[in-house]
Amino acid sequence: MNNNKSGVSKPRANTTRIQVQQRTPLSDQWARLEQVQFNYLRRDGNWQTQTREIYHRGHGAAVLLFNRDKGTIVLTRQFRFPAWEEGDDGFMLEVPAGIIESDDPFDTVRRETEEETGFIIDQPDFLFRAYCSPGSVTEQIHYFSANYESNRRVGAGGGLLQEGEDIEVLEVTLTDAVQWISSGQIIDAKTILLILYAQIHIL
Repeated sequence: MNNNKSGVSKPRANTTRIQVQQRTPLSDQWARLEQVQFNYLRRDGNWQTQTREIYHRGHGAAVLLFNRDKGTIVLTRQFRFPAWEEGDDGFMLEVPAGIIESDDPFDTVRRETEEETGFIIDQPDFLFRAYCSPGSVTEQIHYFSANYESNRRVGAGGGLLQEGEDIEVLEVTLTDAVQWISSGQIIDAKTILLILYAQIHIL
């Protein structure tokens, strides 16, 4: 398990092997895209100039909601345009998740759980953090787990209309969820990670 128990990102590490030469903004709309040119000291002792496009979209938090007595977890289903663009139907089965606000992944998980599913949870347990696509995207997902109870559901969930969310909530057995990974019904990486974690460590 990661030693960073808070779930908050670490500051950038200093290294003598990287020398940033130039940063060029390419877009700054919903998120920031920039081109970066840097010198990289290779293992053979030679310097090499490299250029990369880096996408800064903030960090996220995701939570596995589980009920150990029933052997169930809570998933959401919502439309994702990029997945549809790539040829899938776009309606992705996922764990509740969202962009971290105010540098507080714990609060993000509690808020997103209520907004998306209607469940109220106590303090979630931080599990680990991981980069999504470190070759081009700075985003890290902070992963959590939390117990949910049917009598602590205060609404239907569904997400926020003003953010274009239209979320269906599903309560499924962990056994079914694992099978859906194998069958290709679940193809979201953060969701696969948490389901497999639950299979090993929780349920």
